[in-house]
Amino acid sequence: MVEIRRLGEADAEACDAVVASLPYHFGDEGGRDACAEAVRTQPGLVATTDGGAVVGFITWTIPEGLAAEITWLAVEAGHRRQGIGGVLVDALISALPTTTRYLVVTTLAEQSEPDPPPDGYQTTRRFYRQHGFEPLWRPAGWWDETNQAELMARDLRGA
Repeated sequence: MVEIRRLGEADAEACDAVVASLPYHFGDEGGRDACAEAVRTQPGLVATTDGGAVVGFITWTIPEGLAAEITWLAVEAGHRRQGIGGVLVDALISALPTTTRYLVVTTLAEQSEPDPPPDGYQTTRRFYRQHGFEPLWRPAGWWDETNQAELMARDLRGA
């Protein structure tokens, strides 16, 4: 059982610890730094256990236009596969302005992970597909030569 609440300043270090529990998914120092910045500056939600420990979080931005973007979503390694990520996505959708038509996220494309571990980005892409996201395109040059990005979107009309 988890509780979802707004991300607060006091949650930043706990979110950093969630990230530290996922060295494969957060192996890039620049990515860890960007995530740390996001949990300190962007709107977000945290998932907490009955004891109040942060076990997951989601951050987002709402740029101009009709879409919101998930900037970071992570669930502590020992709490993955328990539905927490899905609850965070659903809570975010409920928190978005009703004028938001799309929710987008960028993740690692399949070509960037030729020999993934059992809990690699193939599970991340599957998670997003199971929650209504569809792959839109793989923008060349977004990240670097080795890591190809994949943009996914969920149509929120009727959500």
